[in-house]
Amino acid sequence: MSSWKDEILKFVNQGKGFEVLCEGDQVRVLEAKGVSKASINLKEIKGVRRGKPKPPSAKLRDLVVRLASKLIESKKNFKVTFGQGDFTLRFDLDHYVRVDPTSSSVVGFKSLGEDPLNIIADILEEHGEVKILRPLK
Repeated sequence: MSSWKDEILKFVNQGKGFEVLCEGDQVRVLEAKGVSKASINLKEIKGVRRGKPKPPSAKLRDLVVRLASKLIESKKNFKVTFGQGDFTLRFDLDHYVRVDPTSSSVVGFKSLGEDPLNIIADILEEHGEVKILRPLK
């Protein structure tokens, strides 16, 4: 098994988000860092409830590894973050796929034929219904 697969499985089993960076022939798997659009003081969010991510089910775990393998073969950078019973596969701030146990929702793309979505569209369709969410106008 490839070393990047071992790294991905380690993060997935712990329920921790990870980021994959493809640089030439090298693949780096790092712990995902959050992105903040504004600076917030910790005292300001004191009363906000935050859900704790839990490790995904075996079915979703296998799906994460399959999606990651296809994207790494195509040398695409991406980030995976886990929620409560789902995960988000993020390509950038405005383009991502949210996958739950029965379906997936695509945000920021007009069709499944757009790059890099076209690489993983077949796997997402096998998993369940794929909804393309369009921005409100």
